[in-house]
Amino acid sequence: MKIAPGAVKRRAVGTSAADLIDCRTMGEEGWWPAMVTPKVPGLDLPGWAAMSKSLSRDLLARHKALLFRGFDRQSAAQLSDFVAATSDNTLLDYRDRTTPREALGNKLYTSTSYPADRRIELHNEGTYWREWPMKLYFACETAAAGGGETPLANVASVFGRLSKETVERFERSGFTLIRRFNDGFGLPWQEVFQTDDRVAVEHFCAANDIAFSWGPDDRLATRQTRPAIRRHPVSGEPVWFNHAAFFHVSSYAGPDRDALEAELGTDRMPYATTFGDGAEIPTDTVREVLDAYHAEERHFTWQDGDILLVDNMSVAHGRQPFSGSRRVLVAMAEPYHE
Repeated sequence: MKIAPGAVKRRAVGTSAADLIDCRTMGEEGWWPAMVTPKVPGLDLPGWAAMSKSLSRDLLARHKALLFRGFDRQSAAQLSDFVAATSDNTLLDYRDRTTPREALGNKLYTSTSYPADRRIELHNEGTYWREWPMKLYFACETAAAGGGETPLANVASVFGRLSKETVERFERSGFTLIRRFNDGFGLPWQEVFQTDDRVAVEHFCAANDIAFSWGPDDRLATRQTRPAIRRHPVSGEPVWFNHAAFFHVSSYAGPDRDALEAELGTDRMPYATTFGDGAEIPTDTVREVLDAYHAEERHFTWQDGDILLVDNMSVAHGRQPFSGSRRVLVAMAEPYHE
């Protein structure tokens, strides 16, 4: 028998929200996300979340990532209801984007459109923005036939693996993301900023501390410098929160890299990173950072209907290569600005 949202609330008069679910860590050693499953057949996920806001908040603070599985009405179509029940319902748009994705309305998006045979390295969402989401949501509409996992990593643990020298260098200067548009590679600025109006782009850049310059043939170059290490506003712990390795030229994946370098040269690549003072980040440093991410990776296999809630300042995410069809929806909520 199905239990509708109202029935969940009525049942809760004599039953606590915690009594209706199981929550277990998905691994044994070190940090792992937790899986939340219903004890009651037909338990409605948005309905349960609406009656258990404090419990959901406490579970996320404890585990940093929660995978909800096996609930009724647990689908991508209900992602908006779940976001509203587990956040302040202030959602962010994907502007200043770096990858193509489909907008679905209500500030819901598909995950990054990227070749299925490529891996997307671990990263936190929006580290180069002035305002980034504290909560990140994934809803698995169609699980891949093979692969397609969303690896996760605790970025406080990533930070703890880095050498003193690397930490001090990034603490001192932060990192700079450099982007170059309309060379025929990467996304055009019109898609990145969701406008064809150059003046609107300039206003956005000025409001978000992004330096910009225009070149011939409608080309745009931008440069934004951000801290590489931040403190989580709730836990207070230092976290590795940046795209310094992700967008470094040495991290370009696949056969495109040689073609890009041959066509553009290293000084015209679509994106690159440096230390915040403009100095080059050594490739060995990038490798150290990537090794730290990889050492902290945690994997789970998606099932249709799964919903993943992530503390975006605590946990990085990526994507494994996959076969078959894969469709995962994404939402970003609770903007934060230091």
